[in-house]
Amino acid sequence: MKSIIVVGSGVAGAVLARQLLANGDVQITMFEAGPDFPPGNRRIWLDLLVGNDRIYEPFVDDPREENEYFGLRGSRLFMTGGTTNHWGGLTPRFKPEDFELRSRTGYGVDWPIDYDDLAPYYAQAEILLGVTGDSDNDDPPRYGARYPFPATAFTLGDRVVIDALESHGISYGHMSIARAGNRCITTGTCDYCPVNARYTALFDLAQLQIEYGDKLTLRTESPVTRILMDGKNRTRGVEFLDLRTGAPGSMEAEAVIVCAGTFESCKLLLASTSEDWPVGIGNDSDHVGRHLIGHPVFFAAGVRPGNPDKIASELGFDSLISRHFDSPEYQHKGKMWFSGSAGMTTSLEEQIISNVSRPEMNASLTSELMVSLGGEMEQFESPENRVTLGRGTTRHGLPMTDIHVGVHEINLQTRQEHVQTFVEILKTAGCREDSIETGALNPDGAHASATCRMSRSDANGVVDPNLRVHGTDNLYVCSNAVFPSIAAANPTLTLAALAVRLGEYLV
Repeated sequence: MKSIIVVGSGVAGAVLARQLLANGDVQITMFEAGPDFPPGNRRIWLDLLVGNDRIYEPFVDDPREENEYFGLRGSRLFMTGGTTNHWGGLTPRFKPEDFELRSRTGYGVDWPIDYDDLAPYYAQAEILLGVTGDSDNDDPPRYGARYPFPATAFTLGDRVVIDALESHGISYGHMSIARAGNRCITTGTCDYCPVNARYTALFDLAQLQIEYGDKLTLRTESPVTRILMDGKNRTRGVEFLDLRTGAPGSMEAEAVIVCAGTFESCKLLLASTSEDWPVGIGNDSDHVGRHLIGHPVFFAAGVRPGNPDKIASELGFDSLISRHFDSPEYQHKGKMWFSGSAGMTTSLEEQIISNVSRPEMNASLTSELMVSLGGEMEQFESPENRVTLGRGTTRHGLPMTDIHVGVHEINLQTRQEHVQTFVEILKTAGCREDSIETGALNPDGAHASATCRMSRSDANGVVDPNLRVHGTDNLYVCSNAVFPSIAAANPTLTLAALAVRLGEYLV
């Protein structure tokens, strides 16, 4: 039986553990810096429903100072299941051109693998995450693979946006969502699901522990602080800290896989210095921590007079996606996808909690309609983008995070163009021009990528196409950190596909 240490309990760690346990004779010890958390707890769900939006605050670990161009505050969760506990479940695939950024645009680098290499693993990941989607939509190519569950139907609010998109000749389709299929009861409070219908690594790991017993050991509140090496090439295990007792510890294994997210993965390599790796493991060419990228987010909303159909928000997740601008012709200036819908300007829940009368609710419901659009775009790397170890430690016993980030002028210009497109769509949807408001957010830790990027040699990156750290025999990184570029689509499905692929390689 092969002993394996997995650092991190988010989607990459959970999917990888499932693959290894199902197909190999392995003993896995998984280390998580944060505490455990109960899945499917209706008391927690009720607290969220009645207005407590701070249920995840105890699990946030943020920098002491926020970076001007790249946010961390509140975007990452240190707990079993990681950031999948509050994610939206959006699972679009990257497109073929996303793996060829350098060849097509001159920016960044190409991936050392292509879309066709990853396509079968995308299909397996969609099954593991219980993704709903339109199996007949072949952009990007599905090669006959079917989603395990049909697409979520468009809502009445979606139809308001669809009418405007069609007027502008903008294409759209069904969003792919990790909903775990028919369990979803659409409570509209998807930041925490009372029936475990949205995929979370938290629930997946709970199921794995039932299925495989002591073959999977989850050590919570145990941040890994250092990777131990036997010479230059082989890891023998890790050092960690028991936060309950304050005592340090160590564990040996035949392989170590770092699934700790973009920031903590590169920081762990940087912190693991030795005589053979004086500036951090895998860092002989100074790529560990470099190339940080993420997703700039932007949005617009406006009010349309009258709502005779009494349209309200029906779901707690997006069911409409437009990838019209997520195509090769827009790649040279930053691809973008967006979603949108329409609903009440004030939610029914808020009105009920505020003791609003029934006649007032009816008047509010029929008087006006809020139409909103939101999107994410591909970020091009700026040369100074870098993550380094900060001074001191966080409350979870890990080094502080220092971020150095510049802004690519092309991204700023393209973002403004996309926001203006949103404004025109809202006008077409009937929104009063004086009601339209726009905004933008910097990239944050949820979609951060590229600090341990994949490459064919250590001259250009940190891990090889099989995610093994260059110059080592049995040390791997499996997180968004290995992405050479970010594309426009959300990264979670691509990360899950890479985890499935790594699991197959290791067994």
